Amino acid sequence: MKLPKSQITWPNAWLLSASSLAIAAFPLAAEAQETAKQDTIIVTGVAMPVAEEKVGQTITVFTRELIEDQGYNFVPDVLRQAPGAAVSQMGAPGALTQVRIRGAEANHTLVLLDGIDISSPDQNETDFSTLTTSGLDRIEFLRGPQSGLYGSNALAGVVNLVSRRELDGHYVSASAEVGSFETSDIEASAGIGNGDAFASLSFNRLISEGYDTSPDQTANGVPAVGVGGVVGDEEGTAITTINGRAGTKLSDALRVNGVVRYMTAESELDGQAYGFPIAGRTYDDASRTNHEQLVIGASATLDPWAGAWETVASVSYVDGSRRNRLTDFPFLIGPPVPTPDQLLQVPVYTSGTDSSRFTAALKSTYTFGGESFLNVLTGFAEHEEETYEDAFTTREEERTLSAVGLQYRAEIASQLYLSATVRHDDNDAFKNADTWSASAAWVVPDLGTRLHGSIGTGVTNPTFIEQFGFDPSTFIGNASLVPEEAIGWDAGIEQTLLDGGLTLDLTYFSSELENEIFTAFLLGFLTTALNSTSDSDRSGWEFTVYADPSDDISIYGTFTQLEASEPAGIEIRRPEQTASLDASWSVFGGPVQLNLGVSYTGESYDTDFGTFARTRVDPWTLVRLGASWEVSDTLEVYGRVENLLDEEYEEVIGYFGAPRALYVGLRFRDEASK
Repeated sequence: MKLPKSQITWPNAWLLSASSLAIAAFPLAAEAQETAKQDTIIVTGVAMPVAEEKVGQTITVFTRELIEDQGYNFVPDVLRQAPGAAVSQMGAPGALTQVRIRGAEANHTLVLLDGIDISSPDQNETDFSTLTTSGLDRIEFLRGPQSGLYGSNALAGVVNLVSRRELDGHYVSASAEVGSFETSDIEASAGIGNGDAFASLSFNRLISEGYDTSPDQTANGVPAVGVGGVVGDEEGTAITTINGRAGTKLSDALRVNGVVRYMTAESELDGQAYGFPIAGRTYDDASRTNHEQLVIGASATLDPWAGAWETVASVSYVDGSRRNRLTDFPFLIGPPVPTPDQLLQVPVYTSGTDSSRFTAALKSTYTFGGESFLNVLTGFAEHEEETYEDAFTTREEERTLSAVGLQYRAEIASQLYLSATVRHDDNDAFKNADTWSASAAWVVPDLGTRLHGSIGTGVTNPTFIEQFGFDPSTFIGNASLVPEEAIGWDAGIEQTLLDGGLTLDLTYFSSELENEIFTAFLLGFLTTALNSTSDSDRSGWEFTVYADPSDDISIYGTFTQLEASEPAGIEIRRPEQTASLDASWSVFGGPVQLNLGVSYTGESYDTDFGTFARTRVDPWTLVRLGASWEVSDTLEVYGRVENLLDEEYEEVIGYFGAPRALYVGLRFRDEASK
């Protein structure tokens, strides 16, 4: 299996010396060409699809082959292997999972499905725990401020989930997997295309009984809490995902496309106390959450002059529903401590939201010039309407925004690639925003060297909850909030050596955040949201490597060094160092393949809710070992062990990470291209 050279993950320290090797070995690369980058078409960060080597921003592409080989069932598991990403999960699969890019906040990461914003409209953030890899063709991970093209929430970067389709051929696949924690994972997908029309459909049902995520069976003598609470209960999850995609040519100049995704997730949780007598500790209870989301998108593309002038009109609709059932924890003031019988009678309260986002967009691209100086000019306009409703009160809110923008790209002498984007957002509920970005990539002829860099600004709008509050009413909304703003840049050098068998990339990045929105504590246990008057700084570097020493071996690795701070100190849940490895070996070119995945998370800090102080979190390393056997051209048997070393770790203080687990499965594939 050979993957694009941007998918590089390798944590070993000796590779740090490879950057000097790259400089010394330039003559070795005179004949090396990055054919994989030329063949990989990027759709994220650009108004029109373009070859990866022409993109000045820092981007990583994870293909379906890598995801299947390594057994990554969840999107956040894939992103643990990406440079610049920090993943934090509150215990078992199904618990809140966040991804922070280059030290930014979790809601500064924009998540797209085939270009559609699928963040929850009520929170303007995506809970990655609901995202499985089913039906995906690849994941594009773009880092750096991208609001010039995408508007709000692309302050730190973009994760674009690209669903699978077959334009000219067919595919059928099915898999069944079982394993630890009474886990079962069933997936089926199919697609067909004849060059003019295509259709694809996928279904995935993942169920896990989970494990007890609370480190303490009891805390200070306090057993399970709340109606239905059981000491030592397991936190399980069930996620169903359906993806559909279709399109057809209505004429030589007109094409229509559509996409639909339905997801429902139900997860069991452990509660967490904030007061006497088990302040900051998690406890066993009957807490659970349900989340449903429907995504629908459609587009029409008019291309009357064979790509010289292309116009795309699109609409999308995202509808989300969230219901929470949480224990009404009784300890806030002090003694006496309730008896165990009294604790088990503590009532639960329900909360929830219904929200939606409708988006209409128009994009028109004019291409002119020749091979020596090609120009691509794109104008775009967007209108968005969002609604928010508290499911258990009469509170309903809505807001709209309209945006216009322009992107210019130039390709000069088939080696220098420039891009610049500007955008204006007109918001009816808060301050307007102007954002921009610029990037450059230079493929140095005959040296196998590519220089790349980008700079841009980003914004993240206040959420509905931050503006208007929610139930319970202890959180007070703040209608005076303004968007968070950031400016960031990166610069790097990529070097291909040994006739394309080795590719190295070293990138430095830096950004500054203003008007950060934070939670302020008021009298009487009341809280609200405020804009910070101080700035936060984030900087560091990413080193990536791709090695393809033979036709049978592929190795990808990354190492990230991060410094993220605010006036109060080091930012929480941002490890100073992360590293990872993905390696595959088709044993002597035969039907058996061995796969190794390693993810290292260095020392970080988190909030101890017992003292509300920043507390050190120890580093940990997760090792995944797998094997597969191609019984025939269409049938494959596979298995893997996750957390092979049975490491004990907490990504979030108070919630255990998953112990060692074993999974086995069977996969059927039949595909052909015309």
